[in-house]
This record gives sequence, structure tokens and C-alpha cells, in this order.
Amino acid sequence: MTTGSIGTGNPHARFDAGKFASAATPRRVSLLCAAAGVAAASSLFAGEVIVSSLGHNADDATEIVQKALDSGAGRVVLDRAGSPYTVRPLFVRSNTEVVFEEGVEVLAKRGEFHDKFDSLVTIARSTNVVLRGLGSGATLKMWIRDYQSPAYSRGEWRHVVNLLSAADVTVENLTLADSGGDGVYVGAKPSTVPCRNITIRRCVCDNNNRQGISVISVDGLLIERTTMKNTRGTNPKAGIDFEPNAACQVLKDIVMRDCLTENNAGGGYYMYAGNFDARTEPISITLENCRSANDNLAGLRLAFAETPRGTRPRGGFLVAKGCTFSSSRSAGVRISNKPVGTMPVTLENCTIDNRGFKLPSVSLVTSNRSAPPTDGVDFRGVKVVRDDANWVSVSQMPWSSTRMEGVKGTVELVVDGSRPRTVALDEKWRAVVFPVSGERFALDKVPFDGKTRFRVADKKPGERVALSRVALRFDCEAVVYAAKPGPVTFSVLLRKVNNRGLKGGGDFVVRDMSGGKVAKLPAPDERMSDRTFDAPAAGFYRISCHVRPHAVVFGECDAPIGFMPPKDGLDFYKSVGDLWFAHTSRGDATFFCGGTGEPANIALYGPEGDLKEQWADQRDWGFVRIAPEAPKGLWRVHLSRPKGPGHWEDTMLDLTGVPAVFFLSKEKFWVSLAQ
Repeated sequence: MTTGSIGTGNPHARFDAGKFASAATPRRVSLLCAAAGVAAASSLFAGEVIVSSLGHNADDATEIVQKALDSGAGRVVLDRAGSPYTVRPLFVRSNTEVVFEEGVEVLAKRGEFHDKFDSLVTIARSTNVVLRGLGSGATLKMWIRDYQSPAYSRGEWRHVVNLLSAADVTVENLTLADSGGDGVYVGAKPSTVPCRNITIRRCVCDNNNRQGISVISVDGLLIERTTMKNTRGTNPKAGIDFEPNAACQVLKDIVMRDCLTENNAGGGYYMYAGNFDARTEPISITLENCRSANDNLAGLRLAFAETPRGTRPRGGFLVAKGCTFSSSRSAGVRISNKPVGTMPVTLENCTIDNRGFKLPSVSLVTSNRSAPPTDGVDFRGVKVVRDDANWVSVSQMPWSSTRMEGVKGTVELVVDGSRPRTVALDEKWRAVVFPVSGERFALDKVPFDGKTRFRVADKKPGERVALSRVALRFDCEAVVYAAKPGPVTFSVLLRKVNNRGLKGGGDFVVRDMSGGKVAKLPAPDERMSDRTFDAPAAGFYRISCHVRPHAVVFGECDAPIGFMPPKDGLDFYKSVGDLWFAHTSRGDATFFCGGTGEPANIALYGPEGDLKEQWADQRDWGFVRIAPEAPKGLWRVHLSRPKGPGHWEDTMLDLTGVPAVFFLSKEKFWVSLAQ
């Protein structure tokens, strides 16, 4: 008996040639030897293998199924064997058609799949592969609740079908359910080699953890008559998400036809191109007669990078023809940070039906004040059905000097059952919706360097005071003042964002204002706990910590402390509380705030406690100019929970024209005398 390794799909699979030959009948397997005496590893199998003819193990059928897949047979049939095929990860080699008889179930074995990259079926660097269900179809199922439990390391890559740099693959007539990741993942390994010529037809992706389908890099993708529903777990929780990881990857020649997304905890059809730049091949995506129904967020959502990067993906297109986006709990269509000159978007003969929801049907968003306005969207006979006339929301900077020309077309607006009213998106409409301001504002950041003259106001020197427990998202950059050499103590915790695991927060690094490293302190975790460093001298110190994707919350500190806004401002996550900034300027300062398309409640109070401005359920960017003659002293910013509809997460704050620091206590702060 000769035993050897065989198959490119699973390098660890072993195949017993003698046992296989004795178990199979000539009708089921044709064995063609290349030459007499050739080892089994180099044998070529042709024809058909019926998996049950090799035996059946109801507890663990992995070895039997994998032997059939590695046999070299052109057609492998998983027939009805009396019970489901319970398996560990499977791997499919090139030139294989895998057929699932009607009603067959392939189940992930409970207690397995502990590696976060374990998938039920993986097709890696293989070509000419078919996975097909017969009749009314078959089911490939995993155990989503297991992978979301503490017994498993958190991950979002335990897919039902995992395609990695594969070519000429068809996945057809299957239900792909309950994964720890996606129903189907279309990815690249290595990252420079996309999948090519992939077809997904008449499939149902149900109750998966991250997406029904994720598309990372592909050249040629057809998805037809496929449903992606009930996604629950890890963001974005969409029906389908096109989200490349690198500029070298591609989204090319993609067509979705007669597809449905429904009841997803995220949205329907998503695309994020923030990792693309001018080196990237043009995007080409067409949606034909597709529907989104009852998705929690936008039916169609497109996003580019939040900040200008100098180069962006250009050319290409995304076209939605005859599509319907209905009953989204967010905007039916949301497009963010897509400046003119990037991939144009066309909505042709589409319907957006948001009856029963107060949010606008279309949202064109700019996520922060330095990002360019969203532009380049053509509405060609789009029908919008609503209970009111508030159909569009625009996050356009009121100080923008950009005259919009690329948002154009016509919309047929139907309000509360009335006759359609045509809205022409012409120059007159754009002038109202996208106002151009000739005013000049203090838009430039003035860095706080700690070298200018200042006055410290510390009502409780050396004593710990409670800080405002707002949650600063992504990256923390705080500055603290030590009145003398010696220990400085603050307490801190890491606040979880959505349902992501709390692992990954970076350590705190303390530096002096010249950049010299003073201390490294342990990363924050879910418990409020102290961090202490020894200040070598009196003065200011920077405290930085990378907490993406979560948020950091400070509890107490025995010294004055505040947040310094990065280039695009501070991002607070679901925060209620107060922040303060000092104004003694002889010139203009400008306070900015916004909800970046999400609702936010913000109020600004002067040093005497009088309300200066209030933004209720603010989705756009607001601002207040603080003139030289404005009251000097400590201004207060109050954040509260919005009362209106919509998903509440991010509230943005920024300050320009003065050295910007937002203090966490009114009892401990300082004032720069050189403002």
C-alpha cells in the first residue's frame, strides 16, 4: 500500500491510494495512471466520486470528504448519507466540481475552528472550481454563537466559503449560514493577486457575523439572484461590503443582478475605498434591479477616505439601475467624502422609499472639516417616497469656497401619497443646498507647544479631581501640567466601541514638549485604574495612546489635563459631559462642532454661564466665531444624547485660531497669555 500527500488545497491532507481504490467501484472512479509504478501522489483521478462510497462518519466526516476532494476526481458528490457531514476545515483543489445533493447539510464541527482564520471551505490559489447545490439546494452551516463566545478568540475571518486569489470559481444554489465571518469572502493572498472570474448565483447568505459577502479584491465578479440577510455581530454587519485593504487591490468588472439584502444589523450594499489611491485601477461596479429592505443602516453606502491624501482613485464608475432601497433606518443612500474627480456615481431609475422614518432619504456627508465635499453624483429619474419633504441631507462646510456642479439630475418626490413633484438638481438648487461663503475664518490650527507664557488655574493643587468622563475615540493626545518634579497620576479606562473585543489598545507614552520620551505606561483596559509617571521637571507633558477602534475615558487626575485636537478635530464616542477651553485671544478663534452625518447635541456656554449657541440633533458642521471682544475666560462645551432619530455615535469638536486644548475639569486648567 502506497501512501503519499496529494492535493494543492490542503498541504496536510493524506491520501491512502490503496484504500481509496478498493472502496470505489469502476463506475464511480476512473483511475488513469500516468505510467506503471508511479506513486499515488502523482496519480491522476478522473470521473466522479460519491463521498458516501468511501464510508460515512456522522461524528467527523473530515477525512472522508477531504480524501474525495484531494482524489483528483473531476466531480465530487456529497450525497444524502443519512445525516449531515460534520467536518473541520475543508480545502478544494483546482479543476474540481463539488456537487451537493438536494437537502445535504455540511456542518462545522462544534468545538473546532479555534484558529480565527479557520473557514468551512477554502479555495486558495485554485482555478476552475464549482460548488453547486442540486434541486432546491444544500446548506453549509457554522456556529456563530460559539465563535462569539469567550471560548473562542475574537475574529471576523471564520468564513463559510473563503476564496483567496482564486480564479474561475462558481458558487451556486447554496445556503451559507452562521459563520464567524462572512458567508463568502472574496479576497487575495498574496494581496497583489486578486480573485478572477467569480460567479455567485442563487445563494442565500444568512445570519453571518460580519457580512453576507465581503469583496476585498476581484477582477470579474457576477452575483445573481442572491440574498444576503440577518447579518449580526462585527461591523459593518452589511449584506455585502466592498472593502479593499490596499491600493494594489482591485474592484473591477463587478455586476450584481436581482439581489436582495434584508434585515441586516448594518446596511445593505456597502463600499469603502479609503485604502485606494491614484495607483489603483478604476473601480467598476454595476447594480441591476437589486433591493435593500429593512436594513438597519443605509441601503446603499459609499465612503472614501476621511482626510485628503493628495491622490485618490480616479475614473471608473458605480451605477445602480432599477434598484430599490426601502425601509432603511438610516438614509436610503449615503455617500461620504467622495470629491469631484473620483469615481462618479449614477443612480438611474432607482426608488428610495423611507416612509415611516424621519431621516433624509439621501445623505451626502463630509466626515470632518478638512475633507472635501461629497460631489459627483448623478440622479437620473430617481423616485423618492417619504412622509415629508425632507429628502436630502448635506454635510457641507458653510465656509466652503467650492461651487458644486457634480450633484445633478432629477428626483421625483412623492410626499405622503401626493402626486410626484419633479425636483431639478440644477444650479439654482445647488446654490441653496450647497451654499458658498465668501467669509474668511480662523481655519488654521495653532499648535500648543508649551513654550509660550501661560497662567495655571489649579483650585486644588496636588489633589485628585474628577474629570469629565467623555470617551475620546481612536487616538488620545492629552497634555498635562506638572507644577513640580515628581509623580503625576491619572486614572483611565478603555471603552468598548460596538461589540469589538477590547484587545489591541496601545500603551501610553509620555513625552516632554520637545519629544523626549519620559515614560511608558500600561495600556488602558475595561477597568478604571491608575497610571503614574515621574515628571523630571515642572512643565508640560504629552500623553499619547493608540486605542483604535475603541475610546479612552479619563476618571481623575491630580494635575491640569486636557485633550489636544489632531488635524481633523476630536472624535467623541456616545459621550455625555462637559469640556472647557480658555479664550484670551486678541484675534479670532473659531469653534467647530458636528455630527458627521449622525445626530449630535452640542451646546456652547460663555464664561458667565450664558448659552451662546446650541446645535440640536446636529448632523452637519456648525461653528461659532469668537471675536477678540468676546468675553475672556473659560468657555464650556456640553455634549448630550440626541433626542431625534438616527444612529448616535460620533460628535466632533475642534478649535482654530488659538492654541487648542479642551480641558477635562474647570478646577484645573491653564490659559496661554500669548493668544
